[in-house]
Amino acid sequence: MNKAVLLLFGLLIPFLIIAQEKTNYDDLEKIDGVFYQKGNKKPFTGQCYLTHPNGQLGMGGTITNGLRDGEWFWFYETGVKKRFATYKNGVKQGATIFYHKNGQKRCEIIFDNDQNIRQTTWDENGKRIKNPSFEEFK
Repeated sequence: MNKAVLLLFGLLIPFLIIAQEKTNYDDLEKIDGVFYQKGNKKPFTGQCYLTHPNGQLGMGGTITNGLRDGEWFWFYETGVKKRFATYKNGVKQGATIFYHKNGQKRCEIIFDNDQNIRQTTWDENGKRIKNPSFEEFK
């Protein structure tokens, strides 16, 4: 019995993975803060991505009912992580982290319901910088 359940589960996983829609970010449009697939009136749900001209992944994340949801990643053309953010129902929630081109952490901003609660900033060598300007990281 257990082998049959495992076999059935193993056969279903590929279909569940394929069922998750992946769309190029350029094929989406944002209207009044909600993402739609171009030409579609229903808010988009699925994974989206964007690639750099060199083919490297530039961005990736999930949209649920037209709103950013969960973890989002941005990358430099070199493939080094550029930014990480977490969204809940379209608003920033938790840590948003920016990285220098060398991969060192640049800035960490803690959000609560899209409000900047705290931020910490570092230089390219990892040394803490005091009193950074928030505008620089928008």
